[in-house]
Amino acid sequence: MNKSPTEKEELFWDTAEIHEIDGFWYYAERNGTHGGLQVAIRVPKRRRLSGILSQNGHDVAQGALPHHPSPPRPRRGRRHLDEEEPAPSGPHALEFSFLLGRVQHLLLSPRRRLMHTHLPYSYLPEEVTRSPAAAAGCRKLVYLARNPKDTVVSMWHFYNQVHKGSAGPLSVERAVESFCSGVMPWGPFYEHVLGYWEESKKRPDEVLFLKYEELCGEPKEQVRKLASFLGRSFPSTTDGSGGGDDDEVEKVLWRSSFGRLKELEVNKYGAVGEQGLHLSHTIYFRKGTVGDWKNYLTSDMARCIDQVTQNKLLGTGLSLDDFLFSF
Repeated sequence: MNKSPTEKEELFWDTAEIHEIDGFWYYAERNGTHGGLQVAIRVPKRRRLSGILSQNGHDVAQGALPHHPSPPRPRRGRRHLDEEEPAPSGPHALEFSFLLGRVQHLLLSPRRRLMHTHLPYSYLPEEVTRSPAAAAGCRKLVYLARNPKDTVVSMWHFYNQVHKGSAGPLSVERAVESFCSGVMPWGPFYEHVLGYWEESKKRPDEVLFLKYEELCGEPKEQVRKLASFLGRSFPSTTDGSGGGDDDEVEKVLWRSSFGRLKELEVNKYGAVGEQGLHLSHTIYFRKGTVGDWKNYLTSDMARCIDQVTQNKLLGTGLSLDDFLFSF
């Protein structure tokens, strides 16, 4: 690959080569160029693109909607919530399709597509980012952010599974250093988050910004918010209060619950990858809890991350430290 004038390279986790392009870090390409992924997610006229985009740590189950980058043609009639299961390709198939050079099938996917990606907003193709999106077929972006300290711990566990070097697991201190410097795949974290935060304020009908902690703390309210954003609001209650059908909301919460998804056969025994890249689905399901960072980070590490968070988010109107804890 020929490097552009704006590109740098580093060794991530002591094993993987990553490249900085236009302010964000990406894995070295296996096939083609990074532009290939932009081509893959371009939206032909009259097609719909829904995206759940995240920079939130990798043990978060994103299961409220089916995991189908290229979903099968639906059967006639409305399917029951219990019938829809995640596809064997796993929750981050778009990333792997790109890394393995298999993006052509995305171009041939059905009209309604659900994609998951870690790409920063600035790297999405113009067909997705230009407004108004409704004119081209109702494209919706849903971004899920997580508390930085929990993100660091999740990243540390995840990449120690992905990049198993001969020297053994990387220390949590090194993970914190990588996170705070921004040198990590699809990082820097704060610039990534702020890209979607700013767009959600400009285009609230097209970009929804969610926080993982709020999903855990008030799941019913957040699911209703997501459904309404996607144009799939729950039925009003019999008294007309508009609160939604609790039974239907509970079904969605059960179906997308961390515990249920973790126990599905496809996630217990499935895997993704080829050409030397092989990951078990189990690495996407660790704990998914809020505040787990307290079990791993020292007070100095936590204060360091908090300071970076406050500096990066100053004046943006965004808070990611709602769940700060003191030692």
